[in-house]
Amino acid sequence: MKNPDKLLKRGCTALYCWSGINLFLSALILFLVVSGLQNSPLFSMVFVPSEVAELPDKVISAMNCLTILYNSYAVAMSVMVWFVTRNALRNKARWAFWALLVTVGIAEIFAFIASAPFNHVRWQVNVPLSLLYIIGMALTGWAIFENKK
Repeated sequence: MKNPDKLLKRGCTALYCWSGINLFLSALILFLVVSGLQNSPLFSMVFVPSEVAELPDKVISAMNCLTILYNSYAVAMSVMVWFVTRNALRNKARWAFWALLVTVGIAEIFAFIASAPFNHVRWQVNVPLSLLYIIGMALTGWAIFENKK
């Protein structure tokens, strides 16, 4: 490739997009559930309204608790990915590439595994985010390791 710096910039941009979209969606869900404006979005993805109405309050509270826990970690991870991309990966730090490859890679893989029992109800979110991540990591990896020769 003639210009690895362009590849690095494009890869970082894809990772910024991944981070921003993930941060926005997670923060929105977190706000809605914590404020009591809405229950976990999983209820509407997995159950019909009549089934939700029959669930005990403890089950609803437990699901909302897990939603709050997951989305608070997703917000933190999104901020961390942005920070590592901005301050290390953009400067060709190899450790940043490997850290993002492992941590976000694990999260992306398990996002698909978690939704598998429910016919991948979140595929509209998982697929674009995974594509942004894969493109970002491929471009930054190529830019960082291509010049190693």
